[in-house]
Amino acid sequence: MAPADSAVHPRPTGRPEAWHRLGAGGFLRDVVLGSSDGLVAVLAFVAGVSATLGARRTILLAGLAEMFAGAASMGLGAYLGSKSEREFYRHELAREKREIVEMPHEERDEIREIYRKKGFEGEDLEMVVDRITSDKDRWLKVMMHEELGFAKGAQVSPLRSGLAMSLAYIVGAAVPILPYAVIAGRAAFPVSVVATLGVLFAVGASKARLTQRAWWKTGIEMSIAGGIGTVVCYLIATAIAKL
Repeated sequence: MAPADSAVHPRPTGRPEAWHRLGAGGFLRDVVLGSSDGLVAVLAFVAGVSATLGARRTILLAGLAEMFAGAASMGLGAYLGSKSEREFYRHELAREKREIVEMPHEERDEIREIYRKKGFEGEDLEMVVDRITSDKDRWLKVMMHEELGFAKGAQVSPLRSGLAMSLAYIVGAAVPILPYAVIAGRAAFPVSVVATLGVLFAVGASKARLTQRAWWKTGIEMSIAGGIGTVVCYLIATAIAKL
């Protein structure tokens, strides 16, 4: 019985699985995405504005306006996305509950087919099917996960997701803007670029916790993406200013 039970209910092992199970993976995802978007978008925006506007105060105010507008947009998008995902989950959960009650034989066949594809045959397969379908809560969880691909524990509340995304965006966006608040003249721009690329590397490295890739690779990729966005926006703004 032990092998079948472990096959049906794999025990979470390792830190990444624990984060996913507790729903912290979704929260970390919002923080990483929000902060990285804030860093890249505002740095690119500041680069474009710096190419056409010389006044430090004007650049600072324009950057702040973009920061709050971007935070509101990202937060609202995250809230609506999480809300839609949760509503869809609840709809599918209700449908599966109804089908287990109204169509138990068909649902048993689906469980059987799922575990047949996993390599179970004969008595072992029937034992797994019987074990799962003997408890309706367990049956429902398996159907939601194995058939539909949902992971209830990984969902984040819409409000929490929206707030996390907005606040992370503001924190990220503050990095390229801050040098213009404390440094006079054109020296603020290179400091802004260096500081933002450094923080982008750190954010990219922390992203490795989600992707399970080498931290230095994700850090370099994030820095390169920010650098490309900065150069492109700066060149476009410079070309437009010359028209």
